[in-house]
Amino acid sequence: MNRVKELRERMGWTQTDLGNKLNVKAAAISKYEKGDVSLTDETIVKLTDIFNVSADYLLCLTDDQLPVGDVDQALHDELDTESKWLNFLKTLSGDSMFYQYENIDEDQKLAIMDEYKEKLEKKKKKVEKFMDFSDEVIDEALNFAAYNQEQRKKKSDI
Repeated sequence: MNRVKELRERMGWTQTDLGNKLNVKAAAISKYEKGDVSLTDETIVKLTDIFNVSADYLLCLTDDQLPVGDVDQALHDELDTESKWLNFLKTLSGDSMFYQYENIDEDQKLAIMDEYKEKLEKKKKKVEKFMDFSDEVIDEALNFAAYNQEQRKKKSDI
């Protein structure tokens, strides 16, 4: 017994979505979820990374989802907002938009990071929805959107 299906559904993913993340077909995910095929050690490691859960939780050996980690480091990370802020700025690959906020207090920095993360997740979910469509359908939708944008621009120029 494992929790692959429960975790996959919680993320709002199809078997194909999860299969793409693991580089396997949806049929393999179905077999993992039904218990027809045992999870290999390599697959367990990948799934724990994907879902950010412990292997014990994945295999129903515990109800504690969190992977065991370095408690001292986790406590330090939790308390050190400035380190989180600096890591956040690094991940933006030189996006200078946030550098103007260097002198704000910790609560504001945390709020900015949370809001940015939330918006990024929403965008990610929108993009993931399109991954199930064929390239032709995606191209057609992009062409249609570009055409509509041009038409709106022409109307606003008038």
